[in-house]
Amino acid sequence: MENIDEHDYSVRLKAARKFLNDGDKVKVIVKLNGRENEFRNIAIELFKRFQGDVGELAKEETKSFCDRNIFIVMLKNKAALLKAQKPPITKDKSAANEVSAGIQS
Repeated sequence: MENIDEHDYSVRLKAARKFLNDGDKVKVIVKLNGRENEFRNIAIELFKRFQGDVGELAKEETKSFCDRNIFIVMLKNKAALLKAQKPPITKDKSAANEVSAGIQS
C-alpha cells in the first residue's frame, strides 16, 4: 500500500489504461499481509486514487473489501469513450442554402 513506489504505481496505471482502451477488464488487487490488515483504510484510499487517476475511462464493476486480498474490477466506460470519439455535429449552412442549376442542351 504505502510500500508501492510512485514509478511502480504509474507503470500499473499506464498498463490499466492500455487494457481498458483495448476493451479488456482490469482487476486491481491489494494483498494485505499480517498487520497491514489493520490499516485497510490506506488500501481503500489507494483504490480511490487509482480510480481517480483512471478517470472516466473506466467504471467499477465489482469490488470486495472483505478478505485479506481486497480487489476492484473495472471495465471500459463506453459512454465516456463514445463522447470522446464522436465529433460534434455541425450543419454546414453554406451547402444547405445553395441551389443547383443544371444546363440542358
